[in-house]
Amino acid sequence: MTPFWSDRIDYLRRFLARDGLWMMASQSAVKLLGFVAVVLVTRTVSETEYGWYAFAMGLVATAVPFMGFGAYQAFVRFSALTTQMDECIELHRRAMGWGFMGSFALAVMLTLASPWICVDVPESAPVMRILAWVTVSTFWMEHVKGLARALSDNKTSAQVDLTFALLMVLGAGLGVHFGGIHGYALAVVLSPFLAALPFGAKLGALRVSLGRLSGLAPGFWSYGIHTAVGAVLAKGFYAVDVFLIGRLWLEDAQALAVYRVAWLIPLATHVLPTAVAATDFVRNASKHHQGHDIWSYLLGYWKTFGWVSVMALGAVAWATPWLLEVFGPGYTQGVWLMRVLLLGSLGAHLLRIPLGNLLSALGRANWNTWANGVVLLVTALGCVWRIPEHGLMGAAQVMASMMWISGMLSLWLVGVHVRLLPH
Repeated sequence: MTPFWSDRIDYLRRFLARDGLWMMASQSAVKLLGFVAVVLVTRTVSETEYGWYAFAMGLVATAVPFMGFGAYQAFVRFSALTTQMDECIELHRRAMGWGFMGSFALAVMLTLASPWICVDVPESAPVMRILAWVTVSTFWMEHVKGLARALSDNKTSAQVDLTFALLMVLGAGLGVHFGGIHGYALAVVLSPFLAALPFGAKLGALRVSLGRLSGLAPGFWSYGIHTAVGAVLAKGFYAVDVFLIGRLWLEDAQALAVYRVAWLIPLATHVLPTAVAATDFVRNASKHHQGHDIWSYLLGYWKTFGWVSVMALGAVAWATPWLLEVFGPGYTQGVWLMRVLLLGSLGAHLLRIPLGNLLSALGRANWNTWANGVVLLVTALGCVWRIPEHGLMGAAQVMASMMWISGMLSLWLVGVHVRLLPH
């Protein structure tokens, strides 16, 4: 067997040994069944009503990573550094207790602020008051998944996602039938909580504590806050275009719905690098001090999954007209928007997502935060420049460019981390 194939097969073998296939299949199911749920909704409600939901969800999504003040993100990394199982379990209980309090407080703030946040699209405010509580239910689901990953049980983490995907489709169908777009929003909130409940009981994740975290994991909150803020800024990156379209250009909610649907499939393709990053996060965290391993891992990723990304995104770009028609005839006007966003998504596959997650695994959450802040600022300025004159296409061009630029910034930061390691 030639080295070309042996390297790739060896990388895949190690990935599959970490239940990577389960992780990839579950996250693919979340995206695929998420599409089914969205199609059920867009085929039932008008483009205008879906536009209300898209606006509210885009704003709430920017706050979701900050749920629990970064407790679940910090737990996943620091669990890889613990040496005893009892210590890992106690760390989880304390992170869960404080995280629930933070998530609840965030949901209350979003609910109370919804009229002001949605002032440009006031019909979105009632939807946002429901969606605000997704911060609590998603925190619970992510913490259960995090405990499974910490216990080297990626299979259970994947099963949580699969259950969530199935409940999401069922809830979307029933919710939109009985409650319209507000019923769909309620299904989005309830599905994560219900999906994680039986697995949380199985893993013993139902007990919580308010004990001090700094004693078990020095630097826990610093890492958690930086990771959460960085993730909020990263989510803001994917919402700033929608927000500025609403402020600077929006003609009606239907145009916003077309743009968001054009984003759905490119974002769904991110399941590939995201699944790999989630599977290998704990593994990479344990290797944070080994510079050679870091570069070896990245090269293996590019040689193995990089080509898969290129071929997959090319096929999706070719099939764009037919894919958009599934959502309804009114969405086919977004063909070129989607193709531009797919080109940008290739940068997310090769650079932005794997390298951003790798920086967090290496303990450089603060670097990620500053990088995401700079990227968000530049993206906002680019949208302010392009949207008034070029509308939706201007926003798509800026977003596509910045996915590549942000990925190259993360690559440079990984290089800095390796150079700073003791030799």
